[in-house]
Amino acid sequence: MRMHNPPHPGEVLKEDVLPELGLTVGQLAEHLGISRPHLSRVLNGHAGISADMDLRLSEAFAQTPGLWLNMQASYDLWQAKLQRRKPVLPLRKAA
Repeated sequence: MRMHNPPHPGEVLKEDVLPELGLTVGQLAEHLGISRPHLSRVLNGHAGISADMDLRLSEAFAQTPGLWLNMQASYDLWQAKLQRRKPVLPLRKAA
């Protein structure tokens, strides 16, 4: 089942994961081997989860790779559906 209005994965990290683990942004950034400003951009929804970030988070939290990328994809698709654009017609086989 598809989620209605999925959260940005950074929001999940910021509101659920960091408090649960008792970590600061700086501590998690250091543990992941990334800069604090980059992690801050992710947490605030200004940057998305990359494949590299997904692997780092999956290793740090002992999770299956792909979880964070799937959350990002769900968020991105939902946001794209909200944008008004001209519909694309289905392709037809040439006669």
